[in-house]
This record gives sequence, C-alpha cells and structure tokens, in this order.
Amino acid sequence: MLINKRLKEQNMTKYRLSKESGVAQTTINDICSGKAELGKCSAGTLYRIAKVLNISVEDILESVK
Repeated sequence: MLINKRLKEQNMTKYRLSKESGVAQTTINDICSGKAELGKCSAGTLYRIAKVLNISVEDILESVK
C-alpha cells in the first residue's frame, strides 16, 4: 500500500502521521493494516493523510485497485 511505502520512505511512524495529520492513530493503523477500506474513509481523513505524506488522495485510492 502506498501509505506504508511513503511512511517507510520518509522514515515516519504511524504515530507521527497521526499527530501531524490529526487523524486518530487507530484509524491510521486500520488503514495501514487493511482493516479499513479506503473507499469508505471520509475524504477529509484521506486528504489530511495525503497532505502530510505529500501525495494526492487519488494516488492513495489508485494504489488499492
């Protein structure tokens, strides 16, 4: 998944992503583990994650097709 890849590339923890994006850490964990379907996540959640990781929401959604 693109989010996990970007976290690794940027040497960023899920905790730090949570703090910088304002998205709950449990939500980040669920997204990264595949428990949460990205298509069912709110646009705001995906936008905040994408902004911190310097990618687009479209890139995130395309990575799971």
